[in-house]
Amino acid sequence: MSAARRGRGASAEKRRVSPARIALVLLAAVALIGVAAFIGLRVMDVDTGLTATPLTEIPDLASVLETVTVTIPEPAGKDPNADGIKIGTFLGDETRRYYGEGPVPTRLEVIWKAKIGGGTTGGTGKAPPSTDGTATVPSNGLVTWYGTGWTGQPALVRENGKLYLLVGGFDHNLRKIDAETGETLWTYKFPDVIKGSPTVFADPAAPDDFSRYTVMVGSRRGFPSSISAPDTAPFRAVSYATGKELWRLPVPHTRSYSRDADGSGFVLDGKVWVGVESGDMYVLDPFSTESWKSWQTPKTLAHQLLLGDSRASSHGGNLVLEASPALLGDRVYIASGSGHVYGMNKDTLEVEWDFFTGSDMDGTTVTTSDGFLIVEVEKQYIKGHGGVYKLDPSKPAVESVVWYFPTGDRNFADWLGGVIGSASVNDSYNPGSRLPGLVAFTAIDGNLYVVAKDDLASTTVPGPNLEPNLPTPVMVFKDDIGGAISTPIIVGDRIVAAGYDATVHVYSVETTTNASAEGVLLHNKAGVPYKVKVSETISFRGGGTYESTPIVWQGRIYIGARDGYLYCIGDPDYVPGVEAPEVP
Repeated sequence: MSAARRGRGASAEKRRVSPARIALVLLAAVALIGVAAFIGLRVMDVDTGLTATPLTEIPDLASVLETVTVTIPEPAGKDPNADGIKIGTFLGDETRRYYGEGPVPTRLEVIWKAKIGGGTTGGTGKAPPSTDGTATVPSNGLVTWYGTGWTGQPALVRENGKLYLLVGGFDHNLRKIDAETGETLWTYKFPDVIKGSPTVFADPAAPDDFSRYTVMVGSRRGFPSSISAPDTAPFRAVSYATGKELWRLPVPHTRSYSRDADGSGFVLDGKVWVGVESGDMYVLDPFSTESWKSWQTPKTLAHQLLLGDSRASSHGGNLVLEASPALLGDRVYIASGSGHVYGMNKDTLEVEWDFFTGSDMDGTTVTTSDGFLIVEVEKQYIKGHGGVYKLDPSKPAVESVVWYFPTGDRNFADWLGGVIGSASVNDSYNPGSRLPGLVAFTAIDGNLYVVAKDDLASTTVPGPNLEPNLPTPVMVFKDDIGGAISTPIIVGDRIVAAGYDATVHVYSVETTTNASAEGVLLHNKAGVPYKVKVSETISFRGGGTYESTPIVWQGRIYIGARDGYLYCIGDPDYVPGVEAPEVP
């Protein structure tokens, strides 16, 4: 991970502390690790009916350390106020761990809302809950969906000093939107509803202006076209400047029951890595095209068909690649509906690592800055609970489990439990791992969860297939937000989460070396003890339910809702570059 990425996302600080003072405090904390061992037993509560060792009460010991809010420095590399691509794909970039630039707003009002509208799609498969949060029953005919869905996160570009959003909607349109006013600059119509998040990238060989930018995203296959239609090509690229089509990628008809394209590709060195729901994974040259029917299609540099093995027989045709690929070292990782997390050679797509869960997995694998994978598991085709894994891909797959966090079961819409969306980590806002690592995710059981990335609880849990005695992380916080498939995002010392309770929630993450402070005991990578407390600070209720993932940029939250609109919310009086006041 580059220094620019590690330094991104400075959060608002409560007080400045000199580096020398921080070093003294941390040295004092290390010296007192023995004292801090009084909190050796850690909490774990996931409401799953699993038994756990009761937590020993923490003694009320006087603190010998002053309370310190550790300052996250300004970005060391890319200037957030410079022109260029700011958020280039789902969850930021190929690592899937960058979610925007702070500060997160301390007041939430509608600054503008842009009409997305609605469009028709096939009624088969998973039907999203309705705009009031109630479950809807899938229909074999056409249905109309409104607004933006899963994953639905906007991309963001700064062009000539102004910010522009790229977002796909259920009205079948990809849009370029003025981020200051909400005005739509252009639209490109797809054959069906767009669920995924756009990817924006530049032609490295073209002149350095905005005409070299390309936007690509996929849609559902194009109902009422049949599953075997010969011209199904829902993954497409258009010009960022004009919205004109550049190429489209055919999605093959395979044993998968889908030919949609929900995942978001990433681009490095002029190449695209992307998977589509037929199970096909590609490396593409987006700047070299050839004729296909009456359109252009990009040149394929590598290809792999990922439909699982005989263990996926119970899945029927549910073998789809709905997740977005992520890059860690020289491997590309993607979770599959066939129950596998595949690690592929970056250049050839040869499968080099294969972790089997047996569950349908829709969430995107998130890579951590220290070389681990965060993997989300749905409650489907498995005997145990769904939840979230931390895996070590440097080990053989069967030995790679670092921890598993199970979530509760719940029959909601077409889901039975587990985690459908993706997780987020605080790595991009925690340079040098000075603070404890955190993982946030929302589950179908109704809850937002925040767990420790590195601290383990004193108990163990069964795995998705009832594998015994898996380590599990310390749970830092949970809150009922009605369940969600949206990804909560961590930006600086704030978490933004939205779900089926029709509310955008903002939570504060307070971190201190004061051993007697309220909070959960965690440790940073160096073993220094901290108390971590998460609490809700503000919320915004409106816009119907939320399935899309938000972004944050300099005092604004951008998020699409199921009521037919994309929202910009924040403090209308806030001026970027001026520190926002603390919430009273």
